[in-house]
Amino acid sequence: MISEYLEKLKNNHNLEQNEAEKCLDVIFHESVKDDDITKLLVLLAEKGETKDEIAGFSKSLLKNAVKLSFSRESIDLCGTGGSSRSRFNISTLSAFILASGGIKVIKHGNKGSRCPNGSFDLLEKLGCAFDLSFDKQEEVFHATNLCFVFARKYHPAMKKVVPARKKAGCRTIFNIIGPLCNPAQPYYQIIGTTDYVKASFIAQVLAQSDRKKCLVVVGEPGIDEISISGKTALYEVEHGLIKEYCFEPQDFNIPLIKYEYLPGGDADTNVKLFLDLIENRGNSQLKDMVCLNAGAAFYCAGAEPGIAEGYKRSCELIESGKVKEVFKKYIDCTASLPGA
Repeated sequence: MISEYLEKLKNNHNLEQNEAEKCLDVIFHESVKDDDITKLLVLLAEKGETKDEIAGFSKSLLKNAVKLSFSRESIDLCGTGGSSRSRFNISTLSAFILASGGIKVIKHGNKGSRCPNGSFDLLEKLGCAFDLSFDKQEEVFHATNLCFVFARKYHPAMKKVVPARKKAGCRTIFNIIGPLCNPAQPYYQIIGTTDYVKASFIAQVLAQSDRKKCLVVVGEPGIDEISISGKTALYEVEHGLIKEYCFEPQDFNIPLIKYEYLPGGDADTNVKLFLDLIENRGNSQLKDMVCLNAGAAFYCAGAEPGIAEGYKRSCELIESGKVKEVFKKYIDCTASLPGA
């Protein structure tokens, strides 16, 4: 049972990393009441999750995930969410930009928890099949440089905590650890979050892993992406070391725009925005934001010497029609697979 962990948290004590890992293992493999799981999640959230608690829960979730044996020489781009703002799926379009530039992408994500605005809501509306068999998934990956890892399929143990998460009525540690738990564990990753403290913790957890290079970003005004509406704080993790710095869109000759003026919404809204952008006829400010985020990913993966070069390359890939070609190739490839 998890009574000892509940008691510790009630007394405002943190869980050690091994305790946090064992705690989630117990929840996944033993009969634990939903009310007790809810209490645990709320107590963690109210106290504030620590680096060790994030690391321990991540280890347990990864240990209980369906394994992916694709090349780890790939990149993931995802965020923790939590901005409560209307938004466009920046990282989803970025994935297609990177793939069109020859970078292998294994994007981990889910559907929206409160409204249909998650990356996989958009993929579904676009007609991008992602709930493929493992063999088909690998075939598509090698053909297109793209693999979309639907969290609900690859983390079946999470079914045990669904009722408790709903009862908790707040964002929980699972929102924080989601981006850390891509079952493919690609060597390169960009993780966005809205909280500077949590960003630091996530960077520290990544520094303890065998990842090659990762970027953790927090953008103004409180978004889990690189911003063109103010400064972005960036934690660069490489060889176990963390370097922290900030930059602004003006550093890349991108004009500032109020975040509220950027278009975005649910999957129906974002489908039109996505299709317009890959035709190079979409909102120019949104294109700037997408290309800046994709540019950081080119830099993170070692394909460009800096974010500025990556931004320029991303713009060129959209303008040349190559992003549209990769999108069509992904659609055609998944549609041609029997039973896809």
